[in-house]
Amino acid sequence: MDITMDANIFSTAPGRRPGGWLALTAGCAGLLAGCASDPAPRAAQPAPSIDVGRVEAWQDAELITGLSRDRFTLIGSGESMLPVYGENTVLVITKIDYAQLQPGMQVAYMSHGGAQVVHVLIHKEEEGWRVKGLNNEVEDYDRVTPSDLIGVVYASFATNGKGGLGN
Repeated sequence: MDITMDANIFSTAPGRRPGGWLALTAGCAGLLAGCASDPAPRAAQPAPSIDVGRVEAWQDAELITGLSRDRFTLIGSGESMLPVYGENTVLVITKIDYAQLQPGMQVAYMSHGGAQVVHVLIHKEEEGWRVKGLNNEVEDYDRVTPSDLIGVVYASFATNGKGGLGN
């Protein structure tokens, strides 16, 4: 599978004027200008994913990882993040500054027991961020602190359970 990323998906073809996008943007901005309510809390959003074989998932993740020194690839295990991430999901993690964390982000951190964990940020407290697996009934005992933070999920590749990487 080839992966292409185009950061400028709203560009116009040569010779075309972007007036339609400008008008639409201006109209939406005008409608939103009168809203003074607080924004709704952000729900945990799954990282983009695709169902492929294990080797292909790893190769594709490594392509994305190679685009930045701040990224690395790992394979998830367990059921705490179902239905978003299942067993053997290949994750691309990117480093992030602790001050940039926000509720709903999916973070990788090192637990006090020494395990790498990927869970969702719930709320920041003085002791650190409260986190919880999507499929867990209770929050984690550990709090995510600057020294425990590994990074945030940048991309994920769900595998179909076929081919390589340990099986």
